[in-house]
Parts: sequence; structure tokens; C-alpha cells
Amino acid sequence: MKLIVSDMDGTLLNQTWRISEENKQAILEAQKQGIEFVIATGRPYTNVTAILEEAGISCPVISLNGAETRDVEGNLLASQPLSKEQVRNVHNILLEEDMYFELMTSIGAFSLSEERCRAISRYIALRELPDLLEEEREKIVNMMFAERVRNENCKFVDSFEPLLEDNDIVILKIFALTTYEDRLVKADARLRKLDGLAITSSGHENLEVNNLNGHKGYAVLEYAKSKGIDASEIMAMGDSYNDLTMLTSVGRGVAMANASEHIRNQVAYTTKRNTESGVAHAIYEMLASRVQNV
Repeated sequence: MKLIVSDMDGTLLNQTWRISEENKQAILEAQKQGIEFVIATGRPYTNVTAILEEAGISCPVISLNGAETRDVEGNLLASQPLSKEQVRNVHNILLEEDMYFELMTSIGAFSLSEERCRAISRYIALRELPDLLEEEREKIVNMMFAERVRNENCKFVDSFEPLLEDNDIVILKIFALTTYEDRLVKADARLRKLDGLAITSSGHENLEVNNLNGHKGYAVLEYAKSKGIDASEIMAMGDSYNDLTMLTSVGRGVAMANASEHIRNQVAYTTKRNTESGVAHAIYEMLASRVQNV
């Protein structure tokens, strides 16, 4: 393997949305052995870099599901934006289905409701951290919310119209969430009737809308091609449906133990849960197989 690609949420990050020491050391060891490491995530670039800097890791980043690719210095290498017509069509459907959603743009994230954003953050924390006392969980929710607003340059606005009318603002991804399954199902069905979109999900309660080529599989293979790396020489790790395009297009696709059975059945390799430093386990297993094959 010459390239390792890892998703973040549910994969590289643990239950408190941090990189464990075990995962950090495994990544550094792979880099030391001359293997390139790349992040491929649905998160915006500025959110990713804050987490990487805290862990002491430097690497290229494929962000917003593949809408942007940046090198280790942060220089933009590739972009797959949505057209304003696509954004407006999606915007109208999501409003009609009463979905909470955000526009991820070249100048940060935009939301119509801070209250709904907080409420969904609280719901996700309840699911991810069920054993914590309510007071402790609320502290984590507030901390994560503040970090997200800061790191993603998130702004709360009364209308998206100014963004839709401003040709200087590039819209890269639309991120929609709801705690109501019927709304999610209806919105998903309507969005899939639109042309030129990649529609995926990174959780039970969300939809992620990108340009047709704005997905991880396309971005990973294009980046590898620019480095002269064949698909067979790539290992990719992930847990969600927005990871499938890259997991199934590389030589060594690795699903996390916390991934759904459907995702695990699509790939040849599995590893431990994200809360058990499964990324480190997968990297060391791959490194050991390289030695045996020499």
C-alpha cells in the first residue's frame, strides 16, 4: 500500500470526536514508512484542520465528501461545487419537507436556525453518549457546538436568498438533518429525482448532497492518480454510506466494526470499532502484511 485514506466521524474519531493516541501513533508510523495518509470526510476543511493540529498530524484533506481536495499546506487542488440551480432545487425540497439543513460554502457554513442546530446536536450526543449524566452530556454538547461554530465559521441567517444570488459564493455541499424518519424518507426520495447530484448519508438522521462527482471515491482516485498511485495500492477506512464509493474502489477497503452489516458486507476487510482505535488496528495489520509479503 502506498496511500491510506481515512474517514473521520465513526472511523478515526472516538466517542468524544477526538483522535486517540493509538490512532495518532499508527498514522505517524505509516508516514514514517513512506506511506501517504489522507483524510476523506464530510466535514469542512477548517473543522478538520483544527482536529488534526490538536493531534499533531499533518496530511492532505479531502473535505465535504469530496467537494474539495487540499494538500498538506492547505492549497486547493480540486473542487466539485454545486450549481446555483442545483442548490435552489434542493433548497426548495428541504424547506417543503421541513428538514433542518445547512449550506457549506467557500466562506463557511450557513444555517437558518441556531435553536434547531443545537437541538439536533443534543439528540446526537444522547445517542452517542447514553451513559453520561445529563449535566456532563450538556457540557459536551455546548463545547462541541461552540467548536463547530468557530471552526466552520458557521453563521445563522434569516434567509439563504443572498447566498443563492451571490455568484462569488461557491456552494460545495448541503447537509440536512432531522429526527423525523418520515421527513428523511420523503426528502431523500424527492432529491434522488434531481439530476447531477450525489446523495449520501453519514448517519441515521442526515442527508448529504453534493455535485455528482463530489464524492469520496472520485476524489480519492483523482488524488491518487495525481501522485502516480494505482487504486490497488490504496487502503481506505470508513463506516458510513458516504464512504462506500471509496471503500469499494480501492485495493484494501476496510469497514469499521460499528458500520452497518450492509457496509461491512461490501468490503473484504473489517477492523475494530472507532471507540477501540480501529484505525490503528487496521493500519498495523496492513503494515504487518506488507512485511510478510516481502
